[in-house]
Amino acid sequence: MNLFNANETKAQFILSLLPITLFFPIGIGYTGIVLFFVALLAGGQYRDKWQAIKDSPMFFPVMGLLTVTCCAGLLLERPDGFWKAFMHYQIYLVLLVFISVGAGYWQQRALRVFFAGAVLASTLLYLNAFQLLPDWSLFQNYRMYAGNKSILIGILLGIAGGWMLNQICANHGHKWLRISMWLYVAVALLFLAKTRTGSLIFVFGCALVLLRYLTFSWRSVLLVIGTVIILGVAWQTATGFRERLVGTVSDIKAFVDGGKVSADGIRLEMYRITTDIIKEHPVVGSGVGTWAIKYPERAQGLMSAEMATPHNDYLLYAAEIGAIGVCALLWIWLTQLFVAIKIGGENGMRLFTIGIAIMFGGLVNAILRDALFGIAFMILLAIPLAGISRHNYKSHFGDLDR
Repeated sequence: MNLFNANETKAQFILSLLPITLFFPIGIGYTGIVLFFVALLAGGQYRDKWQAIKDSPMFFPVMGLLTVTCCAGLLLERPDGFWKAFMHYQIYLVLLVFISVGAGYWQQRALRVFFAGAVLASTLLYLNAFQLLPDWSLFQNYRMYAGNKSILIGILLGIAGGWMLNQICANHGHKWLRISMWLYVAVALLFLAKTRTGSLIFVFGCALVLLRYLTFSWRSVLLVIGTVIILGVAWQTATGFRERLVGTVSDIKAFVDGGKVSADGIRLEMYRITTDIIKEHPVVGSGVGTWAIKYPERAQGLMSAEMATPHNDYLLYAAEIGAIGVCALLWIWLTQLFVAIKIGGENGMRLFTIGIAIMFGGLVNAILRDALFGIAFMILLAIPLAGISRHNYKSHFGDLDR
């Protein structure tokens, strides 16, 4: 891996290293982002950067959501905490800033750095399983379940697993090394990481990759059989993952029948109450930042009364900026999938799998409302999206060394 390419900017170089910071405490990642912004401003060439942003196929969808939230801020209720909630809606502006650096070798390095981070994170999970992980604050999210950061680590491993399989199926060199890395990450995720979301994203991502490359050949058949065997073994032996999925199904059934759900099932309770809020103003919503005011009033005495979000971006957008806001969100997300299909190849597959991961993650977590998740996805989205123009859907990512 080249540490620095003479033709790349300092901002590109820093951006290429950010993926590995996502596996560690949030302060490390934010420090890297600050350094990126400093390098970006110091690098000049602002007209070129602005042109790269305007030419991106993501520009108009992101501006659409910005317009909707600005109108909501001007015309609807503005409670305490409005500006904080408003800024969360603008997370995709960060993506536009990231892709302003353009295409370059940095994308290839960023992909390798991301894979290195996934292998390192898997190693930490293995060490913790054998009680060999030092009791340092740097590793606290690996030693015990610590909320969203632990969930994020699982999601990152799930995305990395899909992207690794994408390279294996594309018949890159060093195949056995790549397969070993994929297995190493997959086992750590399915057996040791404490997250359903990451495991499901891994399954979805791998399934999409296999469908993309499936052919009538022994190689494809063996690859599919091997993947199915791994997932089958994981289902039989990874009791934590299986029990949480079975528990989720049981909670859904109990909720539909009017019974009592478990602590893990309070999302269903949140969804029901949030749906009642949506019914008040289904088209335009109640206003940015209003969910945090309205929900506790309706959830007094319930386990979910202190929640900061409904753990579902679709419902949050519908409650605060209505059906119009949900359409603006879907415009962004569907554009990602459309661009992925137009790009094609390995880079298109990377974009498609992470696009599906975001859309699925938005069903069960505050993927955009929580900056911890949002910033991570923007960094990873920048890898396949940088250099793509809506006037010419040609990927400038280049082939990785085979």
